[in-house]
Amino acid sequence: MLGARLVDAVIPAADGPAGVVVNVADEDGSMFFPPVAGIVPDGSAVDLAPGAVA
Repeated sequence: MLGARLVDAVIPAADGPAGVVVNVADEDGSMFFPPVAGIVPDGSAVDLAPGAVA
């Protein structure tokens, strides 16, 4: 699955805040993208007030 699909479609459909974790079991290439503005859509970001836009 493309990362853009996760960020644009799957995360906004989640019931609560959601970030993206890539290769979580791989200690050399693992990445975690938290559910904050600039990473996920504004409506799913935990660091924005409801209705705010970054």
